[in-house]
Amino acid sequence: MRIMLVALLLTLAGCGATLQTYETLQQQFDRELATHDGGQVLRIYRTADLPNAFGKADVFGGKVNKGFTEVRFQGIRADGRVVFRVTEIETQSTETTMSRYGGSTSTLSAQRIGNQVSGTITTFAAPHGSTELLPPNTTQFAIDLNRSREFTVSGVKVQVLDATETSLRYLLQRTL
Repeated sequence: MRIMLVALLLTLAGCGATLQTYETLQQQFDRELATHDGGQVLRIYRTADLPNAFGKADVFGGKVNKGFTEVRFQGIRADGRVVFRVTEIETQSTETTMSRYGGSTSTLSAQRIGNQVSGTITTFAAPHGSTELLPPNTTQFAIDLNRSREFTVSGVKVQVLDATETSLRYLLQRTL
């Protein structure tokens, strides 16, 4: 019995792949896009594999939120520079497959004394997982379109096609 349990645990220890982080761009690449003053230029969502009890990826494909990176068009300054604001939001999660899928378990310890049975029932609840939103990291910068019409944020190149005080036309391209 113990040998089977040890063999099962060793087999399960290899279950799942190495934990990975994934990034998904909300907008489309290589297509002309437009936004308004204060509007979103790009947003990259980050997720990661939900860890199992052995520190590997959830075999059912569960993911945890890891935050996002967002760029917004902020208009044009008096000196003609185009202004952008980058905001990065990160999260910390204690969620695992046990906290997401696990249920409570109960054990019964009983003994018979004569015609009576007495015992104890012990119930263990699944651990609770949580995801905490960390304070945002926000940076504002301006570019001079006469010097450069592009910049890169989180592996995405933003190419400015045209900018007015109230609107922006641009392209997004992969850099990796």
